[in-house]
Amino acid sequence: MSNSDTPSEVSPAIRARLQKCFEYGNQQMQNGNHDYATEMFIQCVVGDPSNLIYMNSFIVNLRRKYGNQKKGSLFGFLKKPGKGAAGATYNQKDSLQKVLEDGCKKLCSNPWDTAAFVMMGKACLDHELVEPGLAYLKHAVESSPEDIEVNRLAATELGDRYIYDQALICWQRVLKLNPQDTEAGKKISDLMMEQTIQKVQSNKGGAKEPVEADDPKAGLTVEDQCEKRIKKDPKDREAYLELADYSFQRGNYRKVEDAYRRALREFPDDPAFSLGLLEIQRTRAREDYNRAKTIYDKNPSDDMKEKLQKQKADLDQKSLALIQAKLVQSPDSSQLHFELGQFLMKHGQSKEAITEFQAAKADVSMKGDCLLALAQCFQHIKQYRLAMSHYEQAIASLAEGESLKQALYLATRLACGLNKFDEADDFANRLAAIDFSYKDIGDLLDKIAEKRHN
Repeated sequence: MSNSDTPSEVSPAIRARLQKCFEYGNQQMQNGNHDYATEMFIQCVVGDPSNLIYMNSFIVNLRRKYGNQKKGSLFGFLKKPGKGAAGATYNQKDSLQKVLEDGCKKLCSNPWDTAAFVMMGKACLDHELVEPGLAYLKHAVESSPEDIEVNRLAATELGDRYIYDQALICWQRVLKLNPQDTEAGKKISDLMMEQTIQKVQSNKGGAKEPVEADDPKAGLTVEDQCEKRIKKDPKDREAYLELADYSFQRGNYRKVEDAYRRALREFPDDPAFSLGLLEIQRTRAREDYNRAKTIYDKNPSDDMKEKLQKQKADLDQKSLALIQAKLVQSPDSSQLHFELGQFLMKHGQSKEAITEFQAAKADVSMKGDCLLALAQCFQHIKQYRLAMSHYEQAIASLAEGESLKQALYLATRLACGLNKFDEADDFANRLAAIDFSYKDIGDLLDKIAEKRHN
């Protein structure tokens, strides 16, 4: 495909909007609001196809929604994606954004849909977006590791780009699944020979100019190139950033953290490195917690419960440190004040959370959600009149959606608790008109009617 068909560079304005969507999506994912997070992440994936972080967060969120259960009843009704998935194609007249939208829609129903990953991967590669294209194919292989044709497709694309180790893994899997596959045997021999030749050539030395991608012909990965630049000039700021980004995209979080720590020795006041370090520390803490939770859920024990509690405390501490550090850099950010307020409210610090939500509600786009959060905080500290006032303001400010339904429901419950059954009846009827199946609103209407007639 010609360069003219390649997606244009994302403008700074759009990139800023997408980043805001991404941050809000992450917040919703951590709160378990996976459907809302999905909406945010889809905008990011389609809006900036080259950003692997957006793609990975989109997939992680969906898989969390389904409990990371690749097999079992959740997807029992779906067609198994293995057979023929490698042949998945798309209408080449469609824009890349259209293909990605279609792929995201399929993944929303089944976040292990191999054919969807293949389709998205092929489209990215056709548009010269190599890293995301290969990343989608990697997800396809992980979704159907025993699909010979999917492994063959990934192996071919990786081998054509001199990514020998990963290509060999795929070809070896093909050969294991079908020992009679002569093509796989030949490809393995050829790739091993090419890899050996290039290692010999790289050992001959010779100065090379740094490049922005793995350069197998020179025997240098991006990591090698960055390390070489840093050794030559410890003040090469971009080299640290590139090294951290490269390591992150490959899931090597320890190396990301190491890159940021080393950078901070040279640039102690640079927020890109200090915030980056806190971000990756939180990511690692979250992974540690999720692993501990998975083990505990399968085999509960007192020792594992204690470890899980420690991991949760560590995750909370790192999450709080990151939000507070971001606020130091952006003290007027309504989004960050809201995030801090949510964190404090979740951890029972309602009085402290009130200050943050009051600061955040100056942003008109967040006013309704802030008013709802303030109402909950005031209710928690038993300031019931203030709570009811804020529920009423939230209801007046919120558009129809989950937040409005939650505000109406909580206002109904509070009004019942205060024996204000006329007000409770009004809130409950408004909620029932929107969604009669919401929680126990039907039973509440019956109870309110009974109280009003007694």
